[in-house]
Amino acid sequence: CCCLQVTFQGRDIAESRHLYDHLAVLSPILLALTAATPIARGVLLDTDVRWSIIAQSVDDRTDAERRVPNAATVPNEQMAGNGTRPLPKSRYDSISTYICHHQHGRNKESSTNAYNDIEAPIDQEAFETLCKGGVDEVLARHIAHLFVRDPLVVFEGRIEFDDDEATDHFENLQSTNWQTVRWKPPPAGAPLSGEKHIGWRTEFRSMEVQLTDFENAAFTVFVVLISRVILYFDLNLYMPLSKVDENMRRAHSRDAINTEKFWFRQTIMPPDSRRSSFTADGEHRPTCCGDLTLQECTVHEILMGKGDFRGLVPLVMAYLDMIDTDTGTLNQVSNYLQFICARASGELMSPAAWMRRFVMRHPAYKHDSVVPQRVAADLMATCHRIGAGLEKVPELHGSFHIAPVLSKDAYAKPLRSGDLFSPHKKNTDELIMMEQLRMSLLTKRRQLQEKEKKMKKDIEDLAAEMRHVDAQLAMLSAR
Repeated sequence: CCCLQVTFQGRDIAESRHLYDHLAVLSPILLALTAATPIARGVLLDTDVRWSIIAQSVDDRTDAERRVPNAATVPNEQMAGNGTRPLPKSRYDSISTYICHHQHGRNKESSTNAYNDIEAPIDQEAFETLCKGGVDEVLARHIAHLFVRDPLVVFEGRIEFDDDEATDHFENLQSTNWQTVRWKPPPAGAPLSGEKHIGWRTEFRSMEVQLTDFENAAFTVFVVLISRVILYFDLNLYMPLSKVDENMRRAHSRDAINTEKFWFRQTIMPPDSRRSSFTADGEHRPTCCGDLTLQECTVHEILMGKGDFRGLVPLVMAYLDMIDTDTGTLNQVSNYLQFICARASGELMSPAAWMRRFVMRHPAYKHDSVVPQRVAADLMATCHRIGAGLEKVPELHGSFHIAPVLSKDAYAKPLRSGDLFSPHKKNTDELIMMEQLRMSLLTKRRQLQEKEKKMKKDIEDLAAEMRHVDAQLAMLSAR
């Protein structure tokens, strides 16, 4: 089980924190969409994704920290929290706090604390130190939450440091808290401008690696474009973190994209959809207040819309139209998005669903959840052929052409996130509705093409059968 991660560099600290929060909301949806881990340690699982497996494998909490009834954990002063402070999650889990500090706290209605409704213990000493150093309470709480755990690994020769010159001690904790999204400050001493500028980064971590370059490219491009759309349209995806955690639990289910519904906000556009998320002087001004209407939606409804909610894919296509994307790039991205929507609708199988079916149909499988070596070898050989483009599996890819992804073909169009909308463009909502209709029609056209192909084959089979009958009749007439 491997992950597909995408890291974004924000233009400043505010943008990186804004992306962190919103991408965290999307992480369960993308986990379900990319499900590719139905087998572990030679056993067919009752789940489709890797997340809880790894969460358990690195869970180093004591019995007291895990709230085991009548735990007999002896307090240890050398451990964070003496090894007895309750920790509700493994160090590999979904996020526990939103971190964006909207409008610098000037507007209480825009406080993300309203959505931080789950338990997130903090190291009080670290929290106070951060606040005294000028870090706002929202971000200080996130950093102090990392310090409730002990370092998991120590590298030889990397212990004694001047913390004013190096951030290795912090990165030791940061890099062993594996959450669905990771906020990454610049390394100590790194320039904050110029060609070698590393900057404030946000890492999206929930997706599972796919069988082909085409699929990995499709989901990577989709997440990149969603990050631009979030900033460009100033989207508001916030929901209580308890709902995000519930979505994570549902994303583990077998064939979750077809069997589960996920909580999602229905009003995500700002009241004035023509307003940029940046002021004239470049200051980020995201909003998080507004109508909090949550509904349970299928993954396909989240992507393509439901009722007045327009969906994420039409927003992406509208964004590409607004930045005057060249036709070649637009066609390629449209192809990726059609593929993702086809999987979300159930038209195509997820890798996990296909692998599960492969095992269950194999003659050597005894239907006891144990995957024999012969089955595993055949599965890996088939996966290799699919990844190399040597074997086509219509259930996975339908009529989509799987071609190598070459670096020379990378798009050259800058993906703007903060420019003001062009006054010459169509009304934003009208454009989004048009793209929603376009994607629906493309999906219907592809489905009709498949039906047409099947009908043509049926007609050819009927014609062959008629020719056979005619030949027999002719033989009888000759007698």
